[in-house]
Amino acid sequence: MSDLITINNQDLKIKEINGQRVVTFKDIDTVHERVEGTAKRNFNENRDKFLEGVDYFEIKKSTKNEIRTLEIPNRGITVLTASGYLMLVKSLNDDLAWKIQRELVNNYFTVQKVKREYHKPIDRAIRQHFNIAETIIQKTGVKSGLAYAVAIGEAEKETGYSYDEYKKLLPSAEHDIGSFNPTQIGEKLGGIKAQQVNKMLEKLDLQVRKGKNWRLTEQGKEYGEEKPFTRFGHSDYKISWHEKVLELFSKIQ
Repeated sequence: MSDLITINNQDLKIKEINGQRVVTFKDIDTVHERVEGTAKRNFNENRDKFLEGVDYFEIKKSTKNEIRTLEIPNRGITVLTASGYLMLVKSLNDDLAWKIQRELVNNYFTVQKVKREYHKPIDRAIRQHFNIAETIIQKTGVKSGLAYAVAIGEAEKETGYSYDEYKKLLPSAEHDIGSFNPTQIGEKLGGIKAQQVNKMLEKLDLQVRKGKNWRLTEQGKEYGEEKPFTRFGHSDYKISWHEKVLELFSKIQ
């Protein structure tokens, strides 16, 4: 298989890091026929909108990632993933930019997506998703068992292999897994409406109203957990309550 792909009559050398295709700023400037330095400038001006490890990678000379056909200068190099590239070219909206964008997505990134789905090596998939999980753990404080379980699940999707035996090695949760929302709690209590349940939980000092949403108090963290969710482009948290919270309602009924 050739390591070159022709985009806008320019030979683009295939570059991969941990099994994921990437492009350099120079690649973008070349295929979009821009002055060298244009892509890097646009990236730096909007750097806060890009997520490291998702939209781009900062590769140092000493980085021990699996890299294919990518020469790394002593100062290091920044490479963009498909999502990072698409974000960057938002600032290039002439007719040529749209044409090149379609070519790159269809002939460069999309080909790799198919390859990863059916032929990605097991060890490479595990490394990539565990790296992402570790970043999430460090940045957000999410429990390692949960993050690694998601990482293994994503690796299973990409390789088609089952990692059930490895899942057994993951650390168990230190508390009951939250599984009840206010509506379900109301049903357990004999048909109480969710609105009334929320008021009762507030009275028990387990949650407090913040804006339009309920958030756990310190005491409430023993009986429930906040889980992030996204709906219609809006991200927030919802509370899932542990079964043992039901025991507390007898105190106020």
